[in-house]
Amino acid sequence: MKTRITIVCENSVNVPFPLIGEHGLSMLIERDGVSLFDTGQGLGLMHNVSVLGKNPAAVDRVILSHGHYDHTGGLLAFAQGRDAALPVFVNPDAFIPKFAVYGAANAQSALPIGFPRERGEYERAGCDFHHTTGHEAIEDGMHALSAIPRPEGWRGFDAMLKRKEGDAYVDDPFTDDLSLCVETDSGPVVLLGCAHAGIVEILDAISRETGFGSFHAVIGGTHLGSAPVEYVYRTIDALQRYRVRRVGVSHCTGSRAALMITSAFPEAFTPASVGAVFEF
Repeated sequence: MKTRITIVCENSVNVPFPLIGEHGLSMLIERDGVSLFDTGQGLGLMHNVSVLGKNPAAVDRVILSHGHYDHTGGLLAFAQGRDAALPVFVNPDAFIPKFAVYGAANAQSALPIGFPRERGEYERAGCDFHHTTGHEAIEDGMHALSAIPRPEGWRGFDAMLKRKEGDAYVDDPFTDDLSLCVETDSGPVVLLGCAHAGIVEILDAISRETGFGSFHAVIGGTHLGSAPVEYVYRTIDALQRYRVRRVGVSHCTGSRAALMITSAFPEAFTPASVGAVFEF
């Protein structure tokens, strides 16, 4: 099936159009149906959709990779800009309050970084939330995977990222972290939001669940900016092991990791900035 993926929101803009870059991510997936994967932080989504000549009413569903503001911030405006209800696929743990906790132990500050609005406000705007856990089909040839299995004692790379349980801030286990596997004419394509569950663990889990031994492309955020260099090397090894032919990592990947991956895949690497189009 022919598939077109357009980057609608991302940190950078590398095309000569009046588009807006922001720290966030959103991709439009056009196949037989149309899906929006993430919504950025809300500054650029509706503007960029218009500049790119896309019709919000043609979008069949929104899929959210996790509950951070830079992936959910544009959801309310997008829902309000439509006349019909908007199906939204999301792992239910995405609604657990999320925070960035920083500062010395005796003088910590907690910054809310989850959904910008209460769930009810999205529902009143027309969002119809569908909870997805584990490995589930979104439509024919498109599967979501969340609650990624990880080794015992696993911790995220960014110690600031927490979620609130009762009155306590605890390390976010990112059980809500959701990635997509899209079957295309070129082969399976993996789309990542931030890959908080670990890109290596995600690729391995998708391979186990789908039986795919290779992926044509991997596109999206990888959150390698705060990862140890050893894990970046493991990422490169995994991309090679799965014979990835197009690599479009961006957003939270970090310059060091992006340069390392570009060096390892000089022909396969493609910037995934706002306005970039991937056709399969």
